[in-house]
Amino acid sequence: MNTTTILRQAENLASDEEKLMLLGDFIGENLDSLEAMDLIRLLSPLVDITRRIYEQNPVQETISDYVTALIKLAENYIRDERSWLAMPLLAKAEELLDDQPDTEENAQWKCHSYYDIGECYSMNTRRLMAKKAFQKALQHATTEDDKENCEYNLNRLENPSLKYDPVEDSDAYLSVIDEVERRLYEQLKGEPRYMGFCFRYWSAKRDLLAEYGIEWRSPGIMNPRVIFD
Repeated sequence: MNTTTILRQAENLASDEEKLMLLGDFIGENLDSLEAMDLIRLLSPLVDITRRIYEQNPVQETISDYVTALIKLAENYIRDERSWLAMPLLAKAEELLDDQPDTEENAQWKCHSYYDIGECYSMNTRRLMAKKAFQKALQHATTEDDKENCEYNLNRLENPSLKYDPVEDSDAYLSVIDEVERRLYEQLKGEPRYMGFCFRYWSAKRDLLAEYGIEWRSPGIMNPRVIFD
């Protein structure tokens, strides 16, 4: 069964709860074989479904489903190089988490959710936002494994294996990068991801950032002894 078929089946179901179960089960069973684009097609309606269910019955289970759907959709937008679409989803997930009480019952859920948000920010090179999310996760960690994972990622952000241009942490850069990445996607979406494509990407990104008055040095320039492909 393909993505189009399962989406059509979901549309024909009467209740949101049935749609949630059908789509959730399909994603869970086929997660390893689905491409980012397919997951986006499946998760987009899932976000709307979980939102409606949560608004009708705002309890722990429904908000957890909604937050998970938001984070997973954001993750796959980042994987599909449409990271500007991920940022409002992650912001909404954080808002929902922040609004929930810091109870013992919520601790593990909050820890894992903030951790997943941190992973998304980190993958999207939003290092300061990632750091804040991992710090929130650490505050709610209840097991040694969770604490070690959070501390490991915080240390990785503080001591990255590759150098990056500090301008990436500046307000000027962060205020325009979503628009720059949207323009990059449109500019490069027809080009094959060949060996060495990163240099084409970095060159285009540098030129676009220059239009906003930002001088940016690519990972290749910052790490001259590293071989990138």
